[in-house]
Amino acid sequence: MVLQLSAPADDERVLICAPFGRDADAILELLARSGYTARACVGLHQLADELEISAGAVLITEEALRTGRSRFAEALEAQAAWSEVPILLLTAPRMRSTSWPTPQPAVDLPKAATNVVILERPVGSVPLVTAVASAIRARKKQYDIRDNLEAKARAAEELDLQVKIRTQELESALERLKQEVAERQKTEEQLRQAQKMEAVGQLTGGIAHDFNNMLTGVIGSIDIIKRRIDAGRLEDIDRFMEAASQSAQRAANLTQRLLAFSRRQTLDSKPLDINALLGSLQDLIVRTVSELVTVKIVPASKRIFAIADANQLESAILNLAINARDAMPDGGMLTVEAREVNLEDGEIATAKPGVYVLVAVSDSGVGMSPDVVAKVFDPFFTTKPIGQGTGLGLSMVYGFARQSGGYVNIDSTPGAGTTVQIYLPAAKELEADETKLEAESIVEGNGQAVLVVEDDTSVRQLIREVLAELGYLAIEAADPNLAIPILASRKTIDLMVSDVGLPGMSGRQLAEIARQHRPQLPILFVTGYAENAAIRSHFLGTNMSMIAKPFALNELAQKIHTMIGERPA
Repeated sequence: MVLQLSAPADDERVLICAPFGRDADAILELLARSGYTARACVGLHQLADELEISAGAVLITEEALRTGRSRFAEALEAQAAWSEVPILLLTAPRMRSTSWPTPQPAVDLPKAATNVVILERPVGSVPLVTAVASAIRARKKQYDIRDNLEAKARAAEELDLQVKIRTQELESALERLKQEVAERQKTEEQLRQAQKMEAVGQLTGGIAHDFNNMLTGVIGSIDIIKRRIDAGRLEDIDRFMEAASQSAQRAANLTQRLLAFSRRQTLDSKPLDINALLGSLQDLIVRTVSELVTVKIVPASKRIFAIADANQLESAILNLAINARDAMPDGGMLTVEAREVNLEDGEIATAKPGVYVLVAVSDSGVGMSPDVVAKVFDPFFTTKPIGQGTGLGLSMVYGFARQSGGYVNIDSTPGAGTTVQIYLPAAKELEADETKLEAESIVEGNGQAVLVVEDDTSVRQLIREVLAELGYLAIEAADPNLAIPILASRKTIDLMVSDVGLPGMSGRQLAEIARQHRPQLPILFVTGYAENAAIRSHFLGTNMSMIAKPFALNELAQKIHTMIGERPA
C-alpha cells in the first residue's frame, strides 16, 4: 500500500505515540499552545493507520517501539518515493562513551525509518518545539517535491494526450494522403492512357502520309510491271522494279525508326573507328544539306573507338544533319565533331560515370525554346507541317543511343542554334576492327539443304524461293511439330533457318531440340526485332546467328554462306 497524502490539514499534523504516563497529553498541550495540530495514537498500529493518511512528523517514545513494530515498519515502507517522514524519538537517559557520543535507543527502529532525530529525556519545551518546527519545515520541502512531481506527471499525461490526439490527426491525414495519392495515380494512369491514344492518333496522322506514299510506290510499280509482262512489253521494267525496291526500303527504314524509339530493333554493335566513319559520311552529309549550309567535320585528335551499330549511327548523324538543315533555311554552319570524354557522376542525368565517345552535331540555326527542347525526344513530336516529318527522327536517335548503352543530351538557345550530343560507350583500340563499308557480293550455294521453319506462309515461301535462287535446297516446316521429325530423321541438313516466334515454342527452344539430334547444326534466326544487343548476345549460342526482317538478298546470301561455308552437297 502506498502512502497517500490527502488533505492539507493533515499534511502538517504531528502524530504522537507515547503510551505510558501523561507524556502524550503533555506533548499535545505543548504543541497546541505552539500552534501545531497533533494527534495522540494509542499504539504503533493506530500510528501506522494515521501515517497512511498523512503526517507532518512523528513523535514517538522509546517504549512505544516494544510492540507492534512490524505494522509501523509496513507503513514506513509504503511511503511514496518522495516521502521520508521525519521521526522524533524520545529516549531515556543513556551513558555516553567516547566511541559513541550520541545517545542510542534501547530498541532498534525499523530499517525504513531513515529520517530520525533522537531527543534524550528530559527534553525542555523549547528544544522540543524547535525540533518539531524543524521537522515540519523539512516535511514541507518534501511536499514541494511531491507537488512538483505531480505537476510534471499531469504535464506528461497532458502531453501524452496531446501526442495521441496529434497522432490520430496525423494518421487521418496520412490516410487522406494515401487516398489522394491513389486518386492521383489513377488520374495519371488515365492521362498516360489518353496520351498513348493521342500518340496513336499522331501515328496515324503523322506517318500514314509517308507510309501511303511508300506503299503507292510499291503497289504502283508492281501493277505496272504486271501489266507490262502481260502485254509482253519488258522494256524499262528494271526501272519500275528499282522504284518498288526503293519504296519498300524507305518503308523498312521508317519501321526501323519506330523500333529504335521502342528500343526493339536489332543492333549489330561492334567497335567502330569514329574518325573513319565521319570521313566516309562527309560527302553524303554535304549532298544531303542545302548548298547554303557549310559542313565542317571535326574528327578527334587521335583514333577513337565506340561500341555501336555502324548503320544506325550513320542514320542518327544524317537525321541530325537534316534537322540542322531545316533549322537553317537561309544557310549557316553545320559542325559534326567527335572526341573522347570522361563523364563525371551527375554531369548528365541518368548517365553512369565513365569514358565515352562523344559525337556532337551543331548548327547555327534558329534554335529552340526550353518547352520545345523538353519534348523533342517524344515520339511523333515535330515542329514541321503535317506531311513533312513524322516526328521520329530525334526519338530514333534517343532510342539508338540508349539501346547502345549511351545517352543523348541537347543544348539549344533561340536564335543561337542547337547542339545534339550522342554519348556512346568507348572501346579500346585493340578491340576495334575496321568497318566494312563495301557491299558484299552475292555468294551462291551448291545445293546444300536448308530447313526453313516459319509459320507465316508468305514469308516461308519467299525464303524458299530466295534459297532456290541462291542455289540451295529448301526443306519447309510450318511449325516446330513438323520440324522436329525432320531433324530426327537421317536427311542431310546443312543449316536450319527458324523464326524466333513460333506457335507452341520459341525458335530458341526448337534450336535446343535440334542440337540434341544434330549437335553441330548451324542455326540462323529470323526476327522482326530484338530487345537489345545484350539480350541478343545471351539469346544466341555457339554457331548461331540472327538476321532482321526485312533483309536483302545479298544479306541473306552472305549470312548463309558464312554459316555453312562452301561444302559440297
